[in-house]
Amino acid sequence: MPARGNAHPMAVRHLAVEASRLLQEQRGIGRYVHNLLREFSEQRPDLHFTMYVDRAGDTEAMRTLLQTLHPALNARTWVETVDRLPHTTADVVWYPWNFVTAPAHEATMVVTVHDISPMLQLDHRWWKVLKRAKYKRRYVRTAQLSHSIVTDSSFSRDELVSKVGADASRISVTLLAADDLPLHLADDSTPLDAAQLTGPFFLTVGGQDARKNLPTLYKAMDALWARGVRIPLVQCGPSPARETRGLLGRAPWLTHVGYVSDQQLTTLYRRCIALVFPSRYEGFGLPVVEAMRAGAPVICSHESSLPEVAGSAARYVPWDDATGMAQVMQQLAENAELRASLRDAGRHRAALFTWAATARDTLVAFERAVHARGVVGFSSSRKRSPFVEPRLAPVVPPPLPELLSPLASPAIEGPAPRLHQS
Repeated sequence: MPARGNAHPMAVRHLAVEASRLLQEQRGIGRYVHNLLREFSEQRPDLHFTMYVDRAGDTEAMRTLLQTLHPALNARTWVETVDRLPHTTADVVWYPWNFVTAPAHEATMVVTVHDISPMLQLDHRWWKVLKRAKYKRRYVRTAQLSHSIVTDSSFSRDELVSKVGADASRISVTLLAADDLPLHLADDSTPLDAAQLTGPFFLTVGGQDARKNLPTLYKAMDALWARGVRIPLVQCGPSPARETRGLLGRAPWLTHVGYVSDQQLTTLYRRCIALVFPSRYEGFGLPVVEAMRAGAPVICSHESSLPEVAGSAARYVPWDDATGMAQVMQQLAENAELRASLRDAGRHRAALFTWAATARDTLVAFERAVHARGVVGFSSSRKRSPFVEPRLAPVVPPPLPELLSPLASPAIEGPAPRLHQS
């Protein structure tokens, strides 16, 4: 699809990125930023960037990373330290890590808030209560400071409005994707080989904080084994939490393989009976789309954003129903036709989510934020970045394209996400 900037004059020609965590975060939000930078560069060849890194010593590593993302990025990018961000001459500063840090004095500030789970932690120990209060203050301050908010789902938009007090008219929904999974690569079964697993298995992916609801899944696994369904659970992600550590070596059905490469993760998705994702709270639920794209059936809870993401292509269970979860898991283990049906439905569902569409929606959100402030052509009146072409007159705002994802759609089961456009 041709870049929008080739068809209409754009207000955003210089984008600053708060990238102080980008070199450390290769997964999660880091993956989101990688994919959007690649797509921004592809879709907007006139767009220039300033990456704000943590320290001057990170410059060379950032240059190396940019070269891997897109061959044209380095030639269009300046790298500076984050302490200089408040004085940026960019049109927009993008804060992709949930919070506005180092607020810009003049540029339009757009923040991506993926979810507000840190202020809603399902853990009532006293220090966690204090931590939740601290995070709530940060979210409220971010909503007040930013000119626009980008978020991953209609559910997260509604949470920001109801629990943080954000202005719904300043929030854009930009659904995530998983079309960067390396489906073209051969299987890498190293984690399974190391665990000496050769037969069928269930898979769970992600963190181990309370909202992930792993105790319900563990009870379901106990119930399965008590019924004689001896299919293990493979768990990948960060180091085991206390409850998981207590099961390792004692529960014969649990294997924790830690972090895995994208190629290994794709292999796990391809080979598992199903991804089991019992989370109580997600801003999007990326493992669900990853699994569907790779051909894994999905079992998940009917909570937060998950119905919005999975639609009718998953089997749902109440988050607190271990017995029901065990029944659905057994059904998939014993019914090859059901697994095949879910695989097919999942692939069709996942095809609706692309990083190209996420980037297009995000670029539209940047443009809208600048126009809403009435500062089109604003950077021409200040000291210019060496990458920004002089503007002899303010740019006349073109008609803004509609977002591909309806901003006002309710967070109901299975809304139609953006159709893939190439």
